[in-house]
Amino acid sequence: MENTYTYTARNIENPEQVVTFTLQDHHMSVGIGAPLEQIETVLQEVDSGEEATGEAGQGAQAKLWLRPLAVSLLERSVGPFRVVDVNATAEDDWLRVSAWYRAGGLALAPITLVDGRVDNPQAAQAFVEELEERKSEVSGALGLLNVLDYWFTWLLGAALMFGLFQAWRRRSQS
Repeated sequence: MENTYTYTARNIENPEQVVTFTLQDHHMSVGIGAPLEQIETVLQEVDSGEEATGEAGQGAQAKLWLRPLAVSLLERSVGPFRVVDVNATAEDDWLRVSAWYRAGGLALAPITLVDGRVDNPQAAQAFVEELEERKSEVSGALGLLNVLDYWFTWLLGAALMFGLFQAWRRRSQS
């Protein structure tokens, strides 16, 4: 694919914890590796418990449908994000990546995707620089509309309008 950049962040203390960020044009998708290993561990524990009780066939069936379901839920919950919604910093070997979760097209709450030491700080810095370059391409086109992109802006505006309406109604009654 054109204009694609992929960076894989691996935790320095626990190399099984992996997060892959893929920038494509002005969006970023996230692939999470750690929960899959954790799910695998849980499924192995379930299998060992079922073997002790003689119900191993049900454990194999659970694996067949739990893994795709878990992968699907994880992938849907973490992306894709617009690059303007993503903030990343890299200092020494510490990487922090957060993004705004959107509901109804409006930014609702920030979520942290990575916050820890990574095994390749140079690649982390290159990822942050690439992200910032793509953000600068997009952010100039958005201008002042960024303020209207957050739920709290609309809620504040609605509360202000409600307050003004109430004041007008009281004034007209007196």
